Amino acid sequence: MSMYNPSHPGRIIRQRLIEDEDGHKIDSVAVVAERLECHRNTLNRVINGSASVTPEMALALEQTGVGSAEFWLSMQANYDLFQLRSSRGAA
Repeated sequence: MSMYNPSHPGRIIRQRLIEDEDGHKIDSVAVVAERLECHRNTLNRVINGSASVTPEMALALEQTGVGSAEFWLSMQANYDLFQLRSSRGAA
């Protein structure tokens, strides 16, 4: 069975809140972090793919009108599961 490599949700957060599809800046990490009520370093780790979207961040994203919390948590779960399967040679 062939599986696709899902994007880390941080990549989508970056595209929707920080940079547009052409890489032009929409807003700063600091401003978006403030809007999400999280630390700038936390958001930076998420958008760089080194940290996961937590339920708290998923709810904050939902409350700012950027998809449902379920969407973000599902995306994170799909990414995590693919990474685990890949590391065990099952993808």
